[in-house]
Formats: sequence, structure tokens, C-alpha cells
Amino acid sequence: MRLDEAEKLLENKTRLGFTPDIYGYSYLIQGYSKEGNILKVLDHYQAMVSHGLKTDCRIVSYLLQCFTKVGMASHVTEHFQKFRDSGVHLDRVLYNFAMNAYCKLGNMDEAVKLLAEMKTHGLAPDRIHYTCLINGYCLKGDIANAHQVFEEMLKANVKPDVVTYKILASGFCRSGLVMEVFDLLDHMQDQGLEPNSLIYGIAIDGFCRRGNLSEAEVLFNIVEERGIDHIETLYSSMVCGYLHSGWTDHAYMLFLRVAKQEKLVDHFSGSKLINDLCRDGNAQGASTVCSIMLEKNVVPDLISYSKLIAAYCQRGDMHNARLWLHDMIQRGLSADVIVYTVLLNGYCKVGQMQEAYTLFVQMTSLGIKPDVVAYTVRLDGHLKEDLQKRWQGISEERRSYLLRAKQNRLLSSMKEMEIEPDVHCYTVLIDGQCKADYLEEARGLFDEMLQKGLAPDLYAYTALINGYCSQGEIAKAEDLFQEMNNDGSQKISGDSLKNVYKSFVDEYPIFPIEDPFDQDDWVHYAKMTEEIGEQRVAKAIAEKSCNALLLKVLWHGKPVLLVEDCETHETRPGYPRMGWVLPAYLRKVDCLST
Repeated sequence: MRLDEAEKLLENKTRLGFTPDIYGYSYLIQGYSKEGNILKVLDHYQAMVSHGLKTDCRIVSYLLQCFTKVGMASHVTEHFQKFRDSGVHLDRVLYNFAMNAYCKLGNMDEAVKLLAEMKTHGLAPDRIHYTCLINGYCLKGDIANAHQVFEEMLKANVKPDVVTYKILASGFCRSGLVMEVFDLLDHMQDQGLEPNSLIYGIAIDGFCRRGNLSEAEVLFNIVEERGIDHIETLYSSMVCGYLHSGWTDHAYMLFLRVAKQEKLVDHFSGSKLINDLCRDGNAQGASTVCSIMLEKNVVPDLISYSKLIAAYCQRGDMHNARLWLHDMIQRGLSADVIVYTVLLNGYCKVGQMQEAYTLFVQMTSLGIKPDVVAYTVRLDGHLKEDLQKRWQGISEERRSYLLRAKQNRLLSSMKEMEIEPDVHCYTVLIDGQCKADYLEEARGLFDEMLQKGLAPDLYAYTALINGYCSQGEIAKAEDLFQEMNNDGSQKISGDSLKNVYKSFVDEYPIFPIEDPFDQDDWVHYAKMTEEIGEQRVAKAIAEKSCNALLLKVLWHGKPVLLVEDCETHETRPGYPRMGWVLPAYLRKVDCLST
């Protein structure tokens, strides 16, 4: 009988003067408890009590079950204590509900007391009670006590099940106890229980998260050779393990090997692999993963599609970026403003402003409201378009007029949609006005930003300072520079400064950058060289394009260091001998102190 029908039947009996019995209320309370409908459960319980019906352990278990189901652990402990104090007989099921609630609340002392109380009342704890305590301790990271409860469980001749071993193995892994995991797996087999793919997967994932990748690979290879049901779970764990350790290439190769076996890792692992491949700039690899998933009728989520589209946009491959957008939409996923903004940025970066405009119109026609980032991308695109026209020989006056007109139209559109510019948007506007030689308007935008309580960042200051310098207004540039540095708020880290230089190199044909950091900031010199530098000396040696290296003593501090540097390069293992002439260039000012 359906619950609503049983409810009406009980109401009719009550209306006709019949006294409801415990069975009717028990049926309703149990049914609504399974559904997690706590309000109905409490209503029927109060009605039962109002009719003078006595509460028994079954009714209490239904109540506690419902509280547990909806995550109200504190209510479980509160009602358990109330019923215990009222003299209701408590069985092992009720103790389990209460112990589980205390464990979720992190109150292990009370949970342990309940286990002892059970024993005094002649109730022998079973594996569910012991496993509950083990899980509670593992959640708190108290592996020593978790293992102690496990040992007590064995001494009491209570046999652990697969769930018990899984929980304890997970706890060992999170604590980096590698050997304990292997011992636990052996113990499990000794007890006649074969570890399943889920337990092995948890162990592998735990090893990888603690940096024990070699142990994870050993376990993975052993289990793979032995063979196991649902091995896809194992493959998924290993793929995620490689990704967590930063070994994206290994994860990708394993994914391809698994695919050749007509198997597939789970959705989460595939999505994470797509994300990490895109992050590393391997759009083709991410595209392959996505295609294989689709062949297996597994559709990547919106985030995976967005990452893939962004990776192609980053490469300037707008054709493939647009293809994946169409594929995503055809499979029932709705593109949001973030996806469209990524595409807008891609079109603007490659100078396809008409395509960007068409896409913007398509976005708005679909009812997707552009945000300040989307407008900023378009404003920045028009600025880059203006620079291209400068190289094409279009007059400065005409360029300035066009740029200003486009910016004003976009600003009017933003105002109509009640979208306020943020710091980055203002920075692009200021930079555009400066490049159009409208310094007064640029300064007005800068002041407007301050009046709105927006703190200009390094890029905003740099844009306006550069504008003043380009017009020969050095005094204003110096004043603004001094203002920027007065409060120290614009000081940035070495990594942030490196990224500023990278943005300059991406946007302008900059070749040399002299003294980008402090002379002793070796860390960021190395990072910048790795990311955007070119090993010119090594290249010159390899291609035999030079026969001399001019060393300036000023760079070395003392003449003796110059000689040491030369000797080091000539004798360094693994480096080719230059065989070059090494003349020293000394200016008088360089040698005054030597």
C-alpha cells in the first residue's frame, strides 16, 4: 500500500472513532523514514504518542535512521539519550546509529563509551560497530587508535569484512603508511578475502597523494598481471595517481593503452586527464581523450569541453575550437558565458574581429548575458586591431577616431546591461585612450576608477605611465610612478613580474630584456629563461656560428671571477668545449675598484 493511501486510511479510522494501533504508525514512520521525510516521521510519531501508544525500539530505530539519512547527527545523539533515559530497551542497531553519529561529530570518546556500555548490557558488538569506530578514527586522522580497534576486533573473534579493510587501508594511505597497507592486504588474503578493485584503487590513490608513486606502480603492476574484476577502477586510480604526481604524459599513455584493450577509465579520471593535458598545452592529446570517451558513449562535462576549447584558442586554432563548441551543443550541453568569452578572446587574439562580433551577437541572441570579462575581451581586441592598423599604414588620426568610437559603443552597451567595469576593464580602456593619444580621457578613467573605490593594479599604472612617456610628459609619469610606490601596495612577487614580462613579449616584438630582476634573484631568472628565454650561447656553440665571447668584467665583480667562469664552462662535464677567443672588455668606470 502506498504511504499516502495508508495515511488516509489511518485518518479515516481515527475520524470514525477507532483507536489507531502501533502497527499503522509503525508502517508510516518506517516508510517516510526510508524516504528521508523527517517532517512526516516526526508528525506521525507525535500523533502516536498523543494516542498513548508506547514507543518501542523499532520506532526509535526508524526515527534515528531518518535523522541519519538527512545528516542530522546531533539529533541522533540527542534522541538516543532521551530514549535511553526514558527506559526504552536499546538493541545493537540503536547503539550503532548513536556510535555512527558520535563518530561523524568527531566525538570518539562518547562513541567508545557506547561500545563499552553495550558490553555491560550483554550486547556483543559485531563488525558493524567496530568498523564504525575504525572509520571515525580514520576520519580524524588518528590511525593508531583505528588500528588498535582493529586489533581488538580480531581478539574478540569478530571477522572484518571488505568494508572494514577498505576503510583502514584508506586511513593508512592518507597517513603515508606504505608497508602497513601491504601488510593489511596480505592479512586480508590470509582471512580468505580477496581485495577487490576498489580497495586496490584506494591504495594506489593514497600512495600517489603521499608522493609514493613507485609503490603505487609496483602494486598496480602486480594486480594487473594477476588479473581482477572491474579492473577499470584500478586503471582510473592509476591515471589519477599519475596526474596528481604531475606525470601527465604517463597518465595519457596509460589511458591510450587501456583504450586499445576496449576498456575505459571512469568519467572523473577522463575529465581530469583532459584538464591537465589542456593545462600543459597538449590540445591534440586532450582532443584524442575526448574523442575516445565519446566513442564509448561517455560525454565529457561542460568544464572538460571548456578547457578543450580554451586550449585550442590559446594555440590560435579557432577552427577546432569552434568544432568542439558545436559538438558540445549537439550533445545537449549548453554553452555558458565563460565558454563564449573564451572563444571571443581566441578570435580577438588572432585578429578575427568580425568573427568575434558575430559570436557576441549569437551569444546575446541565445539569451546569454555577457559579463564584464566578455566586454573587456572585446575592448582589448579592438585595441589590438588598432595596433595592426598602425602597421598597415592607416593614419593615426583615423585610427584614434575608430578606436574611440568602438570603445564608446561597447561602454554604452555595458551601461544598458547595467554592467560596471572592473579594474581590468578600466586598464584596457586607459591603455586604449593612451594609444589613441587621448591622455586627458585616460586620466579621467583612472580617476573615475579611484572614485568608485577600485584600486588600480600594476597594469593600470603602467598603461597610464606609458601614455605620459609616449607624449613626452615625463613629469606626470614620474609623479604617477611615485604615487604608485608610496604605499607599497603595488609591489608584486617575482612570479607576477615574470608574467608581466611574458605578457609584453606575447604582445610586442620584444627581443632583449636587460636586468628584469634583482641581480641575485637567480630563481626567477631561471624561471623566465625556461619559459621565454633562448639559450643563445649553447645554440651558438652547437651551430658554430661564433668564434668569440665578449665578457664584461662588470658582470663578474672582479677580474679573477671572469677567469673562473671561463674555466668552469670549458671543463664542465657534459658541456662542449667552446674553443672560442675570450677577450675581456673593461671600461674605465668598471675597473676603478679592481
